[in-house]
Amino acid sequence: MLSAAGEVLARRATPVRRRATLLSTRVVARDTWWQEFACPDIAAAALPGQFVMLGFGLDAPGSWLLPRPFSVGWTGPGGEVGILLRTYGGGTRALSRLEVGQKALLLGPLGRPFETGGDAPESPIECIAGGVGLAPFIFLAAREAAEGRRVRLVYGERDAEAVFDPGLIGRLTDHEPELFTEDGSAGRRGLVTAGLDPASPAWLLGCGPTPLLRSLAAFAREHGRHLQVSVEEHMGCGIGTCQGCVVRGADGRWVKACIEGSVFPAEELDWGAM
Repeated sequence: MLSAAGEVLARRATPVRRRATLLSTRVVARDTWWQEFACPDIAAAALPGQFVMLGFGLDAPGSWLLPRPFSVGWTGPGGEVGILLRTYGGGTRALSRLEVGQKALLLGPLGRPFETGGDAPESPIECIAGGVGLAPFIFLAAREAAEGRRVRLVYGERDAEAVFDPGLIGRLTDHEPELFTEDGSAGRRGLVTAGLDPASPAWLLGCGPTPLLRSLAAFAREHGRHLQVSVEEHMGCGIGTCQGCVVRGADGRWVKACIEGSVFPAEELDWGAM
């Protein structure tokens, strides 16, 4: 008899490696790009919360770079895969300089997706996103909207220049996000956690920096809410080989975020060790 985690693993599609053509790229915020690749195999199989490893491959310029993990941010009807890319160092800067028509190597879909209560479609979903933690919720909101499910999307950034184009979010998902900025330069002033509703019966999902996820876990414990989080960890392979993405489980063992996550029920993690 499979555990709940085992059932999720059994339902995942086998990852594929594809050299995909960049269809479009645009700057959507400070140091942030929205890129769409032609990759029908991954687009057809991906589920919200899963990710791809994006790189150049050994036979391409920039081959010295390890691939980087990116949440699947959207899939289009023509087999497009959308990626939300924010530059932090040399690798992400190199990827941001890809031009339309050039190719990159995608491996995916990888990881454990969000569970959204398919047996209770009347239950709303509350997504709390910090920074590029928005990406999987673009995908999730678009898919759930198509199913007629209510999704509340709460999105936080440091300031207005870091905010992903809300109009594009609306076009992709049919949802306008509730926006928070720490300095009040866009949306409401404050941390994104200020948008939490203790009385909500919604499924609670979170993605973003570890301090945000730790706050969400404390909120969920205090208010008896079920919470799933997508953790942001460094990855070199995405398939469990390099062991660079391990996190401490609540049972004391080290777990690989790439294959046992990157989505976890919050109670499965040791937040004191994160």
